[in-house]
Amino acid sequence: MPAAIAPIPRRLRQPPGPPPDRPASEPEPADAEQRPLRPETVLLCRECRHPVARPADRIAIQGRHTHTCANPHGHVFEIGCFQSAPGCGAVGPASDEFTWFPGHRWRVCICAACLVHLGWVFLPGAGAGFYGLILERLIESSA
Repeated sequence: MPAAIAPIPRRLRQPPGPPPDRPASEPEPADAEQRPLRPETVLLCRECRHPVARPADRIAIQGRHTHTCANPHGHVFEIGCFQSAPGCGAVGPASDEFTWFPGHRWRVCICAACLVHLGWVFLPGAGAGFYGLILERLIESSA
């Protein structure tokens, strides 16, 4: 089953100067990294900019990360598969009707902040599930 919803950690920039546990007069170690911290890239809800997932959580299902799927009403979605999406909440009961991934039941996933529909979580009979997120409803940004 997918991991519980938790906020995506953000890296904090350190202020210039020595760390608080080292006096200013003590020199930096010679092997200390001299490059600045880079912000972590995250995928945000396009509607409210809430962090949803990380690009590092992209996975391939049935050999591909992206899939084009249509529901019974003819709505077509391009989804990306993710092992984790802590910014989503699953709603409703799990269903195996019209599943796009045989052997998986699905639940609707919404943004945990603004409640917009972001995709689905797919749950197998046993083992870990995955998230299928609607790619046009996400934007990539630095944290």
